[in-house]
Amino acid sequence: MKRTIMIFLILLSTVAFGAREGLEKGEIFPKSKLYNTAGELVGNTDDYKGKITIYNFGTSWCSWCVREKPLLNEFYNKNSGKINVVSIMLDRSGSAIDKFFEENPADFPHFFDKGQEMSKKYAVKTLPTTYIVDEDGTILTEFSGSIEWDKKSKQFLEDLRILKSKAVANKGGN
Repeated sequence: MKRTIMIFLILLSTVAFGAREGLEKGEIFPKSKLYNTAGELVGNTDDYKGKITIYNFGTSWCSWCVREKPLLNEFYNKNSGKINVVSIMLDRSGSAIDKFFEENPADFPHFFDKGQEMSKKYAVKTLPTTYIVDEDGTILTEFSGSIEWDKKSKQFLEDLRILKSKAVANKGGN
């Protein structure tokens, strides 16, 4: 009996510690479908390859997400042409998203996470969650929680360039 319990505990710990959550630096950001707020398929994440892309997951009811969006919009406008920003909204309805962006206009595209397909695929547990992906679709970094985009935009882009060069160096060393 003790042996059976011991084997069970070993197997359970192997499964628990081997379980993976979310995506990690250096991985390819998985291709996903993008839906407008009417729930219609309008593209996919591969459409944003070619520039550094910030994928920002949030909702209209999350206070941190609401506070972050105008700062992210300002960051986007200061750096337009250099980066893409894509907002993925996890709200239950497209109408809630439309209302949010009517009250909080943004110059970057926003999409409806229909059926929460993307948030499940990427194991988004915290709102907001942001993935920063390089031109080729490799994840440079991930942030859980709100970011003060306006305070460090130049430094942030420089840090992204450093992350990118390290990611390229690591790929070459494997």
